[in-house]
Amino acid sequence: MITSFAELAEQAKTKIAEKGVPVMGIVFPRGGKCLEAALQAAADGYIKPVVFGPKIELEKAAALKNINISGLEIIDSTTMSGAIVKAVEAVKKGKLQFLLKGSVGARDFIDNLLLPETGFVKKGHVIAHVGVIKTPRYHKLMFVTDASVNIASDADIKIAITRHASTLAKKLGVETPKAALLAAVEAIYPSMPVTMEEAAIAKMSDRGQIKDVIIDGPLSFDVAIDAEVAKSKGITNSRVAGDTDIFVGPSIETANGMYKAMVLYADVEAAGVIMGGPVPIASGFSVDPMKNIVNSIILCAYIF
Repeated sequence: MITSFAELAEQAKTKIAEKGVPVMGIVFPRGGKCLEAALQAAADGYIKPVVFGPKIELEKAAALKNINISGLEIIDSTTMSGAIVKAVEAVKKGKLQFLLKGSVGARDFIDNLLLPETGFVKKGHVIAHVGVIKTPRYHKLMFVTDASVNIASDADIKIAITRHASTLAKKLGVETPKAALLAAVEAIYPSMPVTMEEAAIAKMSDRGQIKDVIIDGPLSFDVAIDAEVAKSKGITNSRVAGDTDIFVGPSIETANGMYKAMVLYADVEAAGVIMGGPVPIASGFSVDPMKNIVNSIILCAYIF
């Protein structure tokens, strides 16, 4: 089981040595940290980058930052939706192994990605952002979801989100991932509908309706992450509490705030990936330092 980003980088190098360097499409970079991260990852041998975006704008931005992009293949596209369409076409032709979200807002990127004309996923298919976090205060990697894709998450979407996070966790060596459905409380209250919804999902897991992942909920964050807190609150029969792999937010606001707070104020090492499409998409937020975006690229280079 991979327990750090250093281990991930080492394992990615081993895979690349066996299978070759993957080609990554950078969608609408417009300069910024994502371009620098891609160039660093390329220099370190993790990827071969291809850019989809406004060539003239990109060249001007690179010149201002004194970044050499003369060796980059650039597929010119003046709009984000156009860049996504061209990148997805390249994915379908087998020319790209994965994508990187450019220096654009997460919501704008997702809205354009899910337009019918891009053909990235079929209508109604759920994709999800999964943040991978390493902190010295927890004994293994944390998988936080969904911080940027699904605005409204009903039970079906929460199950899909959990499955995508489970798929990622298993790719990193977690044999049977444990998922906590987070809420403000660990009890079930009819006056708090999310606790009823999460309890129903947990019961589905207990009965084997949801395979390959152990789900419990509702669980408050402190119960999910700390076995002693769970015990002090009378939670003694949970297979998840205190040993959670996947932290499923009750809303996008919760997951987004959790990820950004840990990156910005706890200074954790992290990565982000959008799962559920034909290829993974490395994805960072504005709060992420360049190192985290490089981690996201390396993560996709390992799991594609």
